Amino acid sequence: MKGYQKFIMFCAVGGASAVVDLAFFNLGFFMGVGFILARIFGVLISMIFNFSMNRNISFSARGRSVRGQLPKYLVVYLISSTVNVGVGFLSVNALGPGVIQANMASVIGIAVAIPFSFFGLLLWAFKKD
Repeated sequence: MKGYQKFIMFCAVGGASAVVDLAFFNLGFFMGVGFILARIFGVLISMIFNFSMNRNISFSARGRSVRGQLPKYLVVYLISSTVNVGVGFLSVNALGPGVIQANMASVIGIAVAIPFSFFGLLLWAFKKD
């Protein structure tokens, strides 16, 4: 698969992952969990889904060792998730309280984190040897 095709597939998987993320974020948020904890909850659940889909579909890396890929994936997603949650937190503070604002802040955090995760996975975690 060519680079732009990988990015398109990555974005499709990311879109599905974002839906999973936002669903679990809203579940936590509506249950009264604070913004940061609800975001972390959504991000962690979506990471499991995202690893499997990106490994098997976006980067076609299923023939290689999970043990070699998983730690790198976790480092990439630790960085991109920190960017995601941090930008989301700054955004929700700028936008103000409310469910719509919290979801807008979450989407902004997700969008800003995309380049961190794509290039980290492409160039390191799922890199062909």
